[in-house]
Amino acid sequence: MLKVTWDEDTCIHSGDCCTLLPKVFREENDKIVIDNTQAAEDAIRDTVHRCPSGALRIES
Repeated sequence: MLKVTWDEDTCIHSGDCCTLLPKVFREENDKIVIDNTQAAEDAIRDTVHRCPSGALRIES
């Protein structure tokens, strides 16, 4: 299972992650909540790589 992290200080709140994979990424009280059990790893990786600020990362 992938471990996805979100860097609050780097995030520009473009909302791309929440739009692309709303079952995995959702905004709650100005923070991103991540449930990486709700989509395939390839879809999550693609969304993380599309993050315009680089606030989302996959940790090994």
